[in-house]
Amino acid sequence: MPETDIPRVEVSKHKPVLLQEAIDGLDLKDGETFVDATFGSGGHSREVEKRFPKARIIAIDQDPEAGVHTANFRDIDKVLGEERPDAILFDLGFSSDQLESISGLSFTREGPLDMRFSREGPTAADILNSYDEHAIELIIRGFGEERNSKNIAKAIVEKRREKPFEKTSDLLRIFRPKSFRDRIHPATRTFQALRIAVNDELTALEEGIAKGFELLNYGGRIAVISFHSLEDRMVKNFFRDLAKTGEATLITKKPITPSEEELKENPRARSAKLRIIEKNG
Repeated sequence: MPETDIPRVEVSKHKPVLLQEAIDGLDLKDGETFVDATFGSGGHSREVEKRFPKARIIAIDQDPEAGVHTANFRDIDKVLGEERPDAILFDLGFSSDQLESISGLSFTREGPLDMRFSREGPTAADILNSYDEHAIELIIRGFGEERNSKNIAKAIVEKRREKPFEKTSDLLRIFRPKSFRDRIHPATRTFQALRIAVNDELTALEEGIAKGFELLNYGGRIAVISFHSLEDRMVKNFFRDLAKTGEATLITKKPITPSEEELKENPRARSAKLRIIEKNG
């Protein structure tokens, strides 16, 4: 039997994004080692298990409820130790199950403004209630790429004087209702920015993919599925720099995006981009 860290849990309702494209692109062979650095609901790992029954699968997730190695992928070196994987996948989205279990990730569900994947450290409410206006504005502008960041930060500071932020609805109240002209809800970028700040996502990504590449076997591949421009830009630049030095070869010169068929089945995949690189020997 292959050694695998996939927990035996009920099948999730979550649909993994770019499933076939990611696994095909990793060019994994039976008997090799695959690291799922962002296990989530396990869709990609289970596809690997199905297609490569002799593969060794190592699953990592910072959500303690995921039932695998509990760690942020920035600590992939600590999890792997002397292990040298042949393929690593970073899926930077979060699953439907996590939307339900981690309070505050979605503004469509009422609950505490938490947003912590690891359940440790300051919450989104802590940031909203204690950071000064300038710091909040920098978070919203820098991590959410929100043009209206100054006005939003000002409104947040004014609101908290009346009542501290506790629940999702408390933050939603500072935004005007969504109109038919809006492509996305006006609160979307602010919630995204807070989630990134709470989980230190961009620094973790920078460290995680760098350590993953260092650990990777020669001829091995890393695949990254990103969901917003900040992530994709970081991955694109990291991969490009490795290709320039000759340390790696770009397998995807342009990102792979979901097919029309996948978008019909899963509209949440619309912003996904897949990039793959191979380590040169």
